[in-house]
Amino acid sequence: MQTFFGIKIQDGSIAGMSFALLLAVVMGGLIGLEREIHGHPAGMRTHILVCLGSTLITLVSVSIGQLNGSHGDPARLSAQIVSGIGFLGAGAILREGTSVKGLTTAASVWTTAGIGIALGANPFYGQLAVITTVIVLFTLWGLNYFEDWIDVHSGRANPVLVEVHDTEQATAGVLAQFGAHNIRIQAVQFEPGRKKTRSIRLRVCFPAKFDRVQFVNDLSQLPDVITVDLD
Repeated sequence: MQTFFGIKIQDGSIAGMSFALLLAVVMGGLIGLEREIHGHPAGMRTHILVCLGSTLITLVSVSIGQLNGSHGDPARLSAQIVSGIGFLGAGAILREGTSVKGLTTAASVWTTAGIGIALGANPFYGQLAVITTVIVLFTLWGLNYFEDWIDVHSGRANPVLVEVHDTEQATAGVLAQFGAHNIRIQAVQFEPGRKKTRSIRLRVCFPAKFDRVQFVNDLSQLPDVITVDLD
């Protein structure tokens, strides 16, 4: 019998393992929701599945190790999760000219797998998983504002990628939103996409007190905008 923030949980019971799986959905969902709000491809469903799968594999691994007094190593399957999740994270990384995008999302997927492993290990490590989730959310969300503050005061230009339907009013609507948020545009590049879409690549300087979330929401609400990437 172990405790999870004061709640007594029978280690290895169906109720205890179900509780761990439920927490995996919540923890992975919270991290994925943050990624989805900011328009990244690996969103809520991806993070939930990564956390849930890691938790399940760890639960099974621990149970196998304890079955009939077996002396198997329950860490083997968990080690495979850590190395194997790298292939999924690599899919979120894109190289665009001299810049590399998606590293933060890849890191969040990898960390989510670690949270799942902790949840599946036992309730004690589950407490660490919850604490880690809070730290991850602060890193992804809270530090965004700090980075924006650095960008504003250093005058550093930031890359922005907007994918739109290839219509006459699409580009005008996107550029109007940049103007409405007082974002200074240094360079714009247009690239044709697939199935009547167009990619707009911009180098911009954000104003003081820039609200990243509100800007992404306003831009995403335009009828011709498909995706927005500020990372």
